[in-house]
Formats: sequence, C-alpha cells, structure tokens
Amino acid sequence: MKKNYSKSRLLKRQLLIAFIASLLTVIGICTVIFNVMYHQALNSVDKHSRELADKTVNTVSEAYYQMNLSAAQGTMSLFGKNIGTEINAYDQHFRDQEDLITYVAPSAQPYLRDTCHSSGIFFILTKDGIQGIDLQYGESCDQLAEELFETLDQIVKEEPKYYGYYPTFRDFVYNHRQTPGGNYLKAGKGQIIAWDNLINYSEYDLCYGIIVNEANNWLVAPVNEVTKIESIALNRKLDTIFRKYVYIMLASIGGVFLLFIIISFILSKKLADPVVSEHDMLVKVNEMKTAFLSDASHELKTPLAAMSGYAQNAEMDLANGENPALVQEKLKRISSESNRMALMVTQILDATRIEEGRMVLELAPCDIESLVRETVETYFAVLNKNNNRLALRIPLELPKVEADSSRLQRVFVNLISNALKHTKNGTILVKAEEEDSFVKVTVKDTGSGISEEDMPHIWERYYKGKHSETGTGLGLFICKFIIESHGGKIWAESEVGKGTAFMFTLPIK
Repeated sequence: MKKNYSKSRLLKRQLLIAFIASLLTVIGICTVIFNVMYHQALNSVDKHSRELADKTVNTVSEAYYQMNLSAAQGTMSLFGKNIGTEINAYDQHFRDQEDLITYVAPSAQPYLRDTCHSSGIFFILTKDGIQGIDLQYGESCDQLAEELFETLDQIVKEEPKYYGYYPTFRDFVYNHRQTPGGNYLKAGKGQIIAWDNLINYSEYDLCYGIIVNEANNWLVAPVNEVTKIESIALNRKLDTIFRKYVYIMLASIGGVFLLFIIISFILSKKLADPVVSEHDMLVKVNEMKTAFLSDASHELKTPLAAMSGYAQNAEMDLANGENPALVQEKLKRISSESNRMALMVTQILDATRIEEGRMVLELAPCDIESLVRETVETYFAVLNKNNNRLALRIPLELPKVEADSSRLQRVFVNLISNALKHTKNGTILVKAEEEDSFVKVTVKDTGSGISEEDMPHIWERYYKGKHSETGTGLGLFICKFIIESHGGKIWAESEVGKGTAFMFTLPIK
C-alpha cells in the first residue's frame, strides 16, 4: 500500500527543523558572548591587580620611610648626646671647627655602623662644604655625600615654598642646622636624611647627620616582588573559577541542545508516520507534545536567563574591582541554576524512558531515612527559592524496603520540588512510618493546595493544572509510574489555601 503523508505534518516538521536551527544559532552567539566576557573579566582582574599592587607598595613604603626616618633621627640625637657628654666630661676645648671635626668624625663610623644601614653616609655640614664618611668601610666619601645632597634637591623643587625657596637642599639644612630635622625621597633608589647639631648637647655649633642611600632595596623591591607573585596567584585562581563555571554553563546549554535534538528526532519520526485510521488520536498526541516542547523551552530558558544575568553581574563586579568573594558568590548561583536545569532535563529523560518502556528497576535493600537525608542535602538548597522550612520525622528503626534507590530518590525530588514551588514562607514535612507490611511516606506542605477540578488529572502526563504557570507536567506522572512499579500505591489529599499531602507506600523487604 502506498504511503501518504499529511501536508500539515510535513509543514510542522519543517517548522521544527527551523526551530532547531534557530536554537543552534542562539547557542553559538551565547558561546561567543561568554568567551568575550571571559577575556574582558581576566583583563579587568589583571588591571585592578596591578593598581592594587601599586597602592600596596605606596602605603607600605610610606610607613617604612616614616619608621626609618624616626629611627635615624633618634640615632642622631643619641650620637649627639654621647659626643656632647664626652666633650663636657673631659672639658675639651677646640681651637677651631677643624679640630672639632677631627674629634667627632672618627667616632661616627664605629658608633653608627651597627645602628644604621651599612649603606649609610655620615656627614658633617659646614658653610665651606660637606665631609662624608662611609659607615660600612669608614672611608672618606665627600664626593658621594655631595652627590646625595644634589639628589635630595628634588625635594626642594617639589615643594619650594615649604623649604623657604632655598636654591638647594644643602642650603636649607645648613640654615636650619641647629634644629634637628629629617626627610626622605622615595624616587629612584630612595634616600633618608636626618641631622642634628652639637649645640643641642654642648657649646659647639657643628651640624652632623646621616644619609641612608638605596633605601628602596630594603622594602620596596621585595614588596613589589611579593605583590607581583600574589597578583599572578589571584589571576590564576580567578581564571580557574571563571573557567570552571563558564564550562558548566556551556555544558548545560549543550545538554539542552542535545535534549532538543533527541526530542526533535522523536517528534520528526512520529510527524512523518503515514496517515492511518487513528489520525485524530495522532493529531492530539502531536498537539500535546508540541505544547510540552513549548513549556519545556520556557522552563529551560528561565535558568539560562538567570545564569546569563549572574555572569554579566560578575563581569561588572570584576570591572569595578569588587571583592573576589562577591564574584565567587554569583558563580555559585550560576552553578545552582545549572543544577536546577539538570533536574528538569532528568525529568524529561525519565518520561521518555517510561514512554518507550526502557525504565528498568534495580531493586536492593534501601534505607528510607538515609535516602531522604541524602536527597535533602543535595537538592533542598537548590530548589528552595521561597524561604521555606523543612521538617523530617523518620524513625531510625524504620524497616528497609526493597527498591531502586536512584528512582526512589527521583520521587522524593519531584514531590519536594512541587511542595517548595507552591509554598511560600511555609513548612515542608517529610514523614515516614511503618504500616502493616508497608512503609508509608508522607510529603506535606502548607502551600496553595490543589483545586477540585485539577485533582483527578494530576497524575496524567503533561498535565500542569489550570492555575499552574510553571513546570513540565511530568513530575507526578513519573512518581506514579515508579511507585506502582515497586508494588506500592500513591495518592494525594489537598485543601485549597491550606496545603497538600502526597502519600505513597512501599513493601517492606
């Protein structure tokens, strides 16, 4: 007999193929967008890490210079007191300033070598010039002292008014030689200068001081190195986190696409079946599946939109230099939405297995209490969006049942998911008890309840209820099939506005 095909079905098949092509295009665009977001986020992290490193170095080095300047000024004061005490104790008298310098200068190197940096230069400043002594070797270094003062002239150039418009820093120090003072220059290799005067400790006017050269080598260089290492480590950590959750997101999208291909293949075969006497029945089934596909698309689109929104917020947080912990929280939410999507995909696959007769139970002794707790720990935080509380009342001595634990867990997930979805700020109770030769399990909520017109149809495949806007209509259909396959029964009691209780029984082992 020659096969004839319905033109309307062929048209639907073509539309379905166009839909799959559109979905593939959207997934490709999303992949490109996520890739761009990923690289932009890494660039933002790298930029802000460098800025943070610079701020860290500036903050730490400022405290470092202040501390070392105070230490150098204290050392100069202590040195002046000791030399002044010697001069006063021995009633020393000097014919001129050169005799005084000849007495003071040799004392500087052995006294200051152990209390100051080895790179320090001890100097004596007079109106005629500068005499310098290398504290490490005790050698004269007048020329080096002159060069260091010339470098310190940058301080006067930056703040000429503060230093009285003196032409050089040396002139400023000499004109303020009787007042202990100091300053530092962080530019270049870094320098610290502190000075004092013997007039503060004896009758002689002699300005002396110390210049610590290459001060940056003691802190700034190591801090730069450490911050560079920490910055690289942070980048790698964020790179790992971002890559992980982007891959999860892309894998979820790929899973959805694969699921649509499977569904499309199945529907395409059925849409291409020859026209037979059961034409009206096939049309009805086709309409049901088309409605299911539309609803499934909507349900899967919601977590995808949420993941996209959290990803964009994470990118903005990174661009604004927010705490990485905030970014990590948003990435955790992306993971939660992907788990939610995975539950829906599993539900659809279970319905497909039931329809094709491919669902096989693997029975084994099963502990209801352990199974419920494992299910709650795995899925409750993911599914609970309405601030509900959970109560468990399962006795430890409850007998084991002969069941397929993975399928039975699907029953608990579906029932708890339904309860959480239709309950807000309420309580979900999971209770189990021994009853004759069965274990009776109750999942009860304080939610909106089920209307009388919906109650007879809740176990039908694809039926969502006239007042329900979410879901695929497969959850209770799957629950009924699994429980009855175990030799038990399942039923529901509900009151509109007060809540619903789903109960099922399983034979005791």
